[in-house]
Amino acid sequence: MAQDTASSVEKGHALPDGEQHLADQRIALPIHRKLSSYVMEEIEPDQTLMQFAGYCLLTGLTSAPVFSACYIWPGFQTGGFVQLSLAVARLFSAHPRDFRFEIADRQALTSLLCFLLGTSLGRLGDKIGPKRRVWVTGATLFQALLVMAAALCIHYSGEPSLATSRGQPSWYSALGLAGIGFASASLGLHGIVSKRINSQFGTAIVLTTVWVELICDPKLFVMKAVKTRDHRLIACVGLFLGGLFGAALTHTIGAPGTFGVAAGVRVLSAVSWFIVPSKKA
Repeated sequence: MAQDTASSVEKGHALPDGEQHLADQRIALPIHRKLSSYVMEEIEPDQTLMQFAGYCLLTGLTSAPVFSACYIWPGFQTGGFVQLSLAVARLFSAHPRDFRFEIADRQALTSLLCFLLGTSLGRLGDKIGPKRRVWVTGATLFQALLVMAAALCIHYSGEPSLATSRGQPSWYSALGLAGIGFASASLGLHGIVSKRINSQFGTAIVLTTVWVELICDPKLFVMKAVKTRDHRLIACVGLFLGGLFGAALTHTIGAPGTFGVAAGVRVLSAVSWFIVPSKKA
């Protein structure tokens, strides 16, 4: 009987339910093959609330040390881009013209370019599959490495974690600029991972669209669970708490330590992708 069953499986013949179940057990994949198959599956976007709430918290946690040191938002590039336009406008000002490349302008340019570089890594995710578990997990781990690199750069730069004033930003050395760059690149990759999942959280970085859609949500004041509204509220609260914790940590243990905490949280975030259910066929 066993030989007949095996023969039927090999030939591709259909088997009765009971025999098919036994045949499936006999040809069960080894554990490493099962794991390989699992990580290549697509995740279910509707089951990622915890992961993206954590992403929003990490946006604030990563941004707070950078802003405290140099008044640059490493993830919100609208302000940085306008700042660069003002720097170019100074070249055409009335005499005497100002040709200086200010420290703040260098920091804004570094942040923008590195953010775009980090975002461009999303092209690799498009080839692998933007919703595959292996990609979202690997990308989140790589974000942790980028944040850790930022921590090391700031630590060895020896520069203070807090700016003296807006006119005297910190992190102006090569290592300081590298720290800004690594933090910005991590948020660039963070944003494209979130955007490709296509959840209510958007990029989990810029909340302008989230705020607009939240305030104009027709069910904003409905006294029951509303997914679109509730997820956007969670995004706003998560970002606020991340900034709050980031500022508190920066004032307590310094920017390198805060980046270290952010890297650790990102590792936990990467592991959490393994508990997201696979997308149903």
